[in-house]
Amino acid sequence: MEIPNFGNSILECLNEQRLQGLFCDVSVVVKGHAFKAHRAVLAASSSYFRDLFHSSKSAVVELPAAVQPQSFQQILSFCYTGRLSMN
Repeated sequence: MEIPNFGNSILECLNEQRLQGLFCDVSVVVKGHAFKAHRAVLAASSSYFRDLFHSSKSAVVELPAAVQPQSFQQILSFCYTGRLSMN
């Protein structure tokens, strides 16, 4: 048995949970702005986060000063949707 687009449905559900702040287990802080997320989604989407979470169990992580909040918002959205909007 196979359910078509099951993975996409799960990711959409996780994104809705993130947007509602449900079951999020990490806050990523970028220049004072906190973005709630799921560690598993970030780690699966990015080797940077996978390595960071492997070495730190903290519920709050702060990104380097070179990262802009608007840029991270786009990256975070991409991790959950696979879509990147270039504005």
